[in-house]
Amino acid sequence: MRALPKCRRIVRLIAALAFAGSSPLSAAEFRAGAARVDITPPVGTPRGGSYATIPSVGVLAPLQAKAIVVEQAEQKAAFVVLDVAYTPRAVVVAARKLIAEQSGIPGDRVMISATHTHSGPVMTRHSLMDDVTGGKHPLVIEFTAKLPGLIARAVAEANAKLAPAVSSSAIGREENLSFNRRFLMKDGTYSWQGPRLSPQMQGPAGPIDPDVGVWCLATAGKKSAPIATYVNFAMHPTVIGGNRFHPDFPGYLAKRLAEYFGPEMVTFFANGCCGDINQVNENWAAPQNGPAFGERVGTMLAAAVFRALPDLAAHAPFAPRVRTRLVSLERRTFSEAEIAEARRNLPRLADPRFSIPEKARVVCVLDTVAARDVPLEVEVQVIALSPELAIVALPGEMFVELGLSLKQRSPFKHTLIAELANGSIGYIPTRRAYPQGLYEVISARGVAGSGELLIDTALELLREVAGP
Repeated sequence: MRALPKCRRIVRLIAALAFAGSSPLSAAEFRAGAARVDITPPVGTPRGGSYATIPSVGVLAPLQAKAIVVEQAEQKAAFVVLDVAYTPRAVVVAARKLIAEQSGIPGDRVMISATHTHSGPVMTRHSLMDDVTGGKHPLVIEFTAKLPGLIARAVAEANAKLAPAVSSSAIGREENLSFNRRFLMKDGTYSWQGPRLSPQMQGPAGPIDPDVGVWCLATAGKKSAPIATYVNFAMHPTVIGGNRFHPDFPGYLAKRLAEYFGPEMVTFFANGCCGDINQVNENWAAPQNGPAFGERVGTMLAAAVFRALPDLAAHAPFAPRVRTRLVSLERRTFSEAEIAEARRNLPRLADPRFSIPEKARVVCVLDTVAARDVPLEVEVQVIALSPELAIVALPGEMFVELGLSLKQRSPFKHTLIAELANGSIGYIPTRRAYPQGLYEVISARGVAGSGELLIDTALELLREVAGP
């Protein structure tokens, strides 16, 4: 057998030591299992992540539902991530019901999030977006109906693999991969995604989140082997593009980690608060999309995970502590003039010359009018796994400053955030971003302050589950 390069041998040695950790006394009571299920829809199913109907023509890499189940003191919790752009609430509700029936895990102890790949399928969401993106296509309806069963199967398979395990976590950093896509211009106005290399740009309108959260699960004992690596990073998976299915950079991240830890380990990517964050450096003229660039991004993120491995610290897990709360947000209101303008522009949704922000305005206004008597109810969920580690689920594309605020104020040493989880209401900007306008604010369904309310709710739940 050809000898491994020295750098790879070193990384594997560090990984083995880090995964094994210093097994705490309670580790024998802690069990974990992980699994993945192929969810790739048939070719021809429209691709999501766009304000147009784009039929898929092939598959660059399979899409998956990945599941982690943990158990301590006969209490279980499950985490699921999907290679899709968003999680329709109806899919979450149906999947939780099946999981409770098939695996005995109560629905409120199941967290279901999306990687937010823009190279995944459209799903039916009972919005004007169904008309824009092909959400009423028979293949989309079929995929949306099948997805809860596939999610439940992934959880059942992970549940069947439960074995004594060690849990450990660390926070790495990657400061050169993500960029805030909103800009303050020198004239005091704001710009969205460029213009690239413009001398009129003063700088980003907000920060990034360089944290790379790493939660590792490995079998307990002297011959410890990786079970799963949960990676948390805030950045839009908008790299691949095209019209073929692909998990985007999280797929390349999983590929890199599997090369070192083995193909049996499940890599789980939870997207952080990335509503205003993507991979595009507006001061760099070179192309920053496509499969080659996606592999670059995934490899850089994997390198950040490797750098964090020596810092992994084993936990003394407790029975998963779960809190969930439904929050009613106030819907935005629009004037009669704004509603009339949206109705006039409705036929232009199919016009490629009509800009994305203007399409978003029409969809948001008319969807809001249609749902004005329906509460805008969303779920915030917290699952604490040890005195050091908790994971928060938030229901949309949260602005990065909201996530930074949550982690800074959290009572846990390591707080991971899975956005687009347990349902999605689209963009959730900060209060201060609303006067700035631009695409994310134009398409937001809740009033200013909705994001801060969700963060305050998450903090309340975190405090409830904190402690030894």
